[in-house]
Amino acid sequence: MDWMKLIFITLLMTLLGCQTQKKEAVATKNTTEVVLEEKVHPDKNKEADILCDMEICLQLRNHNISNKSFDIYMLNSVPVAGFQCDFPGINIIGSDGGLLKENEYQTSNSTNRVLSFSMQAKLIPVGEGVLTTIIYSELIEEICMTEIIFAGIGGKQLSNNAPSCMQLN
Repeated sequence: MDWMKLIFITLLMTLLGCQTQKKEAVATKNTTEVVLEEKVHPDKNKEADILCDMEICLQLRNHNISNKSFDIYMLNSVPVAGFQCDFPGINIIGSDGGLLKENEYQTSNSTNRVLSFSMQAKLIPVGEGVLTTIIYSELIEEICMTEIIFAGIGGKQLSNNAPSCMQLN
């Protein structure tokens, strides 16, 4: 049943992307090299820069152990029409806020997968910010973001980095 849902969502994103492509100007295809400052747990006295030359640059940030939540931070050099990703080993309760909420995206989740797109064919514009905050139920040692897929105008798959896993202890 999950694979049928994935196929349906992929087709829907493609159709919405085609409609959006007619409405929007074609985004630049050039990716720019960006540097994001990685936020680490306050108890750790280090900061690192992440070099990213992809269309979508991601980081996991702001782990809140008492709320069992963390942010997905995104810097995108092209508009985004939708995305999905997995977080193996955690039980996702939901997601809230960020660019997804700001752009009225419909977001659903299973135990370890998040899927989000706009039924109104809205695009997340070029920019940066918290994509969403993930809320989970179990405390584990680290959180990793895998199986990441971002779609752009016309349903085109966008390039993205794989953010570093977030250590929780």
